Amino acid sequence: MLPKVAIICANYNYGDFIIPAIESIVNQTYEGPLRLYVVDDGSSDDSWSKLSSWKATKSNETRLDDIQFERISNSGASVARNTAIEMCWDWADIIGVLDADDEYKPTKVEKFVNKLIEHDEVGVVYGDYDIHKSYGAAPFIKHEFKPQYSRDDLLSRCIVHSNSLIKKKYLEAVRLPNGEFYDSRLHGPASKGFIGCTEDYDLWIRLSQHCIMCHVPESLSIVNETGQNQSMKMTTEIFNQNAQILRSRS
Repeated sequence: MLPKVAIICANYNYGDFIIPAIESIVNQTYEGPLRLYVVDDGSSDDSWSKLSSWKATKSNETRLDDIQFERISNSGASVARNTAIEMCWDWADIIGVLDADDEYKPTKVEKFVNKLIEHDEVGVVYGDYDIHKSYGAAPFIKHEFKPQYSRDDLLSRCIVHSNSLIKKKYLEAVRLPNGEFYDSRLHGPASKGFIGCTEDYDLWIRLSQHCIMCHVPESLSIVNETGQNQSMKMTTEIFNQNAQILRSRS
C-alpha cells in the first residue's frame, strides 16, 4: 500500500499562476492516494473566482482522491499553510508543500515518495528546480542546483527549497507549543504590509533535529520569478526581527 500524500498550497494574489500550479498536481504520475488542499489567504485579485470556476468545471475530471479549497481572511502564508495541514491531518501520511506561483513536474511526487519510503529516518525530501524569470529586460530559464543536505550547512544558510515532501510523523514532532507547524510570526499578512520568508527555514531547522533530509539531484519543480514574489519583499528590518525569533529557539 503506497502512502497517502496530501499536497498543500497557500495562495495570496497569485491568480496568474494558481491554476497551472494545481494542475501540476493533477498531472502527477504517482499511483498512490493523492489529495490537494488549497487555502486562499484572502486574496484581493481574481484568485478565488478562478479556483471556484476550476473546481466547478474540472475537479471531477481528475484522478485525485479529493480536492478541497478553503478561503480565509488574509493572515499570512504560515497561517494559511497551517490551516491546510490541519485540513488534511487525519488522512495524510506525507504532506507536500506547493507554492502557489510554482509547479511540480509530473514525476516529482512519485520520485520523492520513493525516497521517503526507502528509510524510516528520512523525513524530508527536496530537489532542484528550474527558475522561470519573466521580468526585466531579458527573461530567462535557469537551473537551480541545491546542495546535498548537512546540518552544518543548514545552520549557516538555507539549503532546502520550500516545495518539499515531509512525513507527517516528523511534522508532529516539531509542532510548536501553540499548535502551529509554521510560525505565524515569521510570515505575516501581506495586506498589512508584513512579509517574511524565514518560516520555511525555521521549520527545516526544527525538522533536522528529528530526521534526515534527503536531496534528489534532479530538477522536479518550476519556480516563477515575476518581480512580485512575496519572498522578494523581505526588508532588513523584518529579517532582523525574524532572526531574533530563530535565535531564541537555539
